[in-house]
Amino acid sequence: MAFDGNFVHALCEELKIIQSGKINKIQQMDDTTLIFKIRSQGENHQLLISAHPMYARFHLTAQKYEFPFDPPMFSRVLRKHMEGGIIKAIEQIGNDRKVHITVNSKNEIGDDMTRVLILEIMGKHSNIIMTDEDYKIISGIKHLTPNNNVRTVMPGFRYEAPPTDEKLNPRTDEINGLPARIDFNSGKLNRQILKAVEGFSPLFIKEVEHHANHFTMQNIVPAIKERLKQAEEITPALYHLDKDVFYFTRLHHIDGDPEVYPTLGALLDDYYHNRFRNNLIRQKAQDYLHVIEREHDRVERKIEKLKEDLKESEKKDEYQKYGELITAFMHEIRRYDKEVTVLDYYTNEEVTIPLNPDIAPSENAQRYYRMYNKLKNRESTAYEQLEKSYQDKAYFESLLHQMDAITTSDEVEEIREELVEEGILKFRNTGKKKKKKKIQLHEFRTSNGLTVLVGKNNKQNDYLTSKKSRNNHLWFHTKDIPGSHVVIAHPPHEIEEADIHDAAKIAAYHSKAGSSESVPVDYTEIKYVHKISGAKPGFVTYTDQKTVFATPVGHEIDKMKVTT
Repeated sequence: MAFDGNFVHALCEELKIIQSGKINKIQQMDDTTLIFKIRSQGENHQLLISAHPMYARFHLTAQKYEFPFDPPMFSRVLRKHMEGGIIKAIEQIGNDRKVHITVNSKNEIGDDMTRVLILEIMGKHSNIIMTDEDYKIISGIKHLTPNNNVRTVMPGFRYEAPPTDEKLNPRTDEINGLPARIDFNSGKLNRQILKAVEGFSPLFIKEVEHHANHFTMQNIVPAIKERLKQAEEITPALYHLDKDVFYFTRLHHIDGDPEVYPTLGALLDDYYHNRFRNNLIRQKAQDYLHVIEREHDRVERKIEKLKEDLKESEKKDEYQKYGELITAFMHEIRRYDKEVTVLDYYTNEEVTIPLNPDIAPSENAQRYYRMYNKLKNRESTAYEQLEKSYQDKAYFESLLHQMDAITTSDEVEEIREELVEEGILKFRNTGKKKKKKKIQLHEFRTSNGLTVLVGKNNKQNDYLTSKKSRNNHLWFHTKDIPGSHVVIAHPPHEIEEADIHDAAKIAAYHSKAGSSESVPVDYTEIKYVHKISGAKPGFVTYTDQKTVFATPVGHEIDKMKVTT
């Protein structure tokens, strides 16, 4: 990605559509992100502004967002000063990632007032600050106290721009002075340009260099001016590489055709929305993830303890033999002996048996019998507990896999409900009756157009396998690997070999082995799949299965997914 000063310049051009527009509503969805609802040129628009440390940006958006019932303080202040106001100017400062939005509105008694919303899109240092027309700070989404070594962002203080190195504005004649700032003999020219020119990113400098072939003192400025002129043709482009790259214009130094969007807002919606939404979902799910990880660790510790008990119980046969030998040779044992050496008639060898000198020989024999019985009972219990613990471990491993695959708030809620039902989380009664949501399965299409349904958590898996599917539908699951239940929702006579391989790829992709090759996937008819009585959610047994090997490829699975 490259949300640089050049990108901001292009965005400000796109936002001219809302200049002179009226701000009807201001909403804040979280600690860093705002939505301005604006009426301009006979249409409604949504302006998203975010100071998120990873997803800082501003653009027109068509997405729908959820907002807290109790609005945060910053949005209340903005509403007081800007709702009902008219946007008079949207101005980029220099060629930097700083934008001033000037709004004319009225105060409580109807007098005109001017407010400036300052956007600083600078990664983890991003901020949104509102000032009056004299740049006296009214509020900021992030505050910096006076003891800060950089600057102060607090109500009542005069606004100061973030401290930056003095750089040349490439959109003015300042850029002509660039050769004097470059040492052409020291190398690393791209880095030198980056330090000398305002609003450039490594991506843009690579593009200029591609057009210039190589930089010289004579061509460096003309090459920059020429590329800036060419970039006036806005073509919002997203390049799908190992790491996705977007820009406001085509990049000729990158091989391959990009995905082109009608507007920069549409590009940023596509690039950021899922990332932003998934981040919110991850935050919401984090507490439950900690609980699952804690329970998984607890079960692993329990398994190690049970293994130790089993190892100790291996001595039980030795204790039983000691009891028998003491009983057989009791006439040779004297009171207060600390040990006795007798012939072991099982091995025909002599064995030395430790004794407790404070008790009689017969009591020593009984002591060894008691130790034998105790270890025998412990062994029996340990085997039972170990089997259950291994099941619990598999269950929590499946939950951990499901947490990695979460993409919606509903899936987080389904995990929470399951944890409550299993007694892992305590039920918190808020007094409100929650409307039970319908379980939504994930839908795919095979290359032949058949419907494949996928459950991404235990509630969805149980619903898909036990209620949604018919007896003759084909059911898929990775062999001995945590993963989703997958069903081709068609009778067998409609299913071809290609459909089976497509469904197997989907099952492999939605498993813990999703990035592996040749993943074994079992499949059988639903009538051979049975819920285990008393087992954890999502656990089943099955028979009459066949096995295929599938290598899941992400972009192939994406093409099969049905968008809802």
